[in-house]
Amino acid sequence: MSEKAVLLEMNHVKKSFDGKGVLEDISLKVREGEVVSVIGPSGSGKSTLLRCATLLEHMDGGELIYLGQTACSEKPDKQGKSRCVYASKAELKEIRKSFGLVFQSFHLFPHYSVMKNIIDAPIHVDKVPHGEAVERAERLLAQLGLSDKADNFPYQLSGGQQQRVSIARALALQPKILFFDEPTSALDPELTVEVLKVIKELAKEHMTMIIVTHEMQFAREVSDRIVFMEHGVIVEEGSPEELFATENPRVKEFINKLY
Repeated sequence: MSEKAVLLEMNHVKKSFDGKGVLEDISLKVREGEVVSVIGPSGSGKSTLLRCATLLEHMDGGELIYLGQTACSEKPDKQGKSRCVYASKAELKEIRKSFGLVFQSFHLFPHYSVMKNIIDAPIHVDKVPHGEAVERAERLLAQLGLSDKADNFPYQLSGGQQQRVSIARALALQPKILFFDEPTSALDPELTVEVLKVIKELAKEHMTMIIVTHEMQFAREVSDRIVFMEHGVIVEEGSPEELFATENPRVKEFINKLY
């Protein structure tokens, strides 16, 4: 069986805030159809890793590559110090089409209906014809069990429904890879179950996903690979079987606390 294409490559990524290293030296490859969960204690750099991968934060060092296209790479400046140099605006615009991002706090436009929230970016960013964007949105709403909510506004929905709309909005741009930043942390247990069910369905359809999560049972069930981060480095990574049977005392302690 031939190896799947590498969709995302992060090599020796570094990021500091106010001189404090948050990502020390992170390297990660994600292949097509793979589901990678990122776990670890608060403050370990998980969300910063996602923000660097999705171009919301500028990396201080390292390399970021999507589908073979370099988004940024390390080059020496005039003083001979290394810094990250990003691709042109036009190239980054193309690269951004490769991925979608689902936030923990939904980030829906409150003054837009559910339908408008979903079709807005395809029409204005990707120049998809209105009719096609609506068809796409209707298909996604049906898939996510929200067909009757198209004309509702976010305030009329439960947290779980809002999160499902934000997943539909990300999928409407037909990304190759989908990032989730703790998609259930703002939800109560009942609503958490409905959102995790949606993500499991996407995994069955071989959607490539990187998921920052505290839900250990879910990570175990849905992931091809789990990455444990602490203090801005990857401490251990492997299949769920390997991670959950680890001999590493720190990883063991963390998993046992939450599992």
